[in-house]
Amino acid sequence: MKSRRILSALCIGVFCFLGTTTLSHAGEPGKLLMETIDKGLVVLKDPSLKGDEKIQERRQKLWKEISPIFNFEEMSKRALGQHWKNRTPDERKEFVELFTNIMKDAYIGKTDTYSGEKIVLIGEKQDNHYATIQTKLITNKNTEVSVEYNMLNNPGEWKIYDVIIEGVSLVNNYRSQFNNILIKSSYKELVQKIKEKKGKEETAKK
Repeated sequence: MKSRRILSALCIGVFCFLGTTTLSHAGEPGKLLMETIDKGLVVLKDPSLKGDEKIQERRQKLWKEISPIFNFEEMSKRALGQHWKNRTPDERKEFVELFTNIMKDAYIGKTDTYSGEKIVLIGEKQDNHYATIQTKLITNKNTEVSVEYNMLNNPGEWKIYDVIIEGVSLVNNYRSQFNNILIKSSYKELVQKIKEKKGKEETAKK
């Protein structure tokens, strides 16, 4: 349940509105984050993509715009934690694909709930190849939620590798869930559980 709450806040944060005044004060990673959000908003506000019959087209275009800012391999590696080093190249490739799909389903499934939430850039810290973009999400009920985006510059591109919602790490949350399964089960069983969950979700959508 905790991961669902985090993802809900995360999804709102990614698709919220950023004022142009914050863009002028942002460094390279912060500017990239906000520009990506703006691209996502163009899709969400496109009149030609409104309506239930346009859901799949809208979601595909939205994912195309926002997915490049994520480093899914780094996220997958951190989410699997100590178990990553024992994986073969093929296993790592498969896990990255599975984790990417988890993120895609979580994000895209929330886009239809967007209703004009706003986010304010609070601060930005850079240390060599790492950066933290500190923001505050303001809901329509004036509730404030702290959202931090951790970004990594490698190789030559700033990309998100973790998001912190009210002090709770998205990646750490998944790592805890995966580790709890791996303590009692094998890696193959973890992969099977992820695939089964994905299958059930797809069946439920039909």
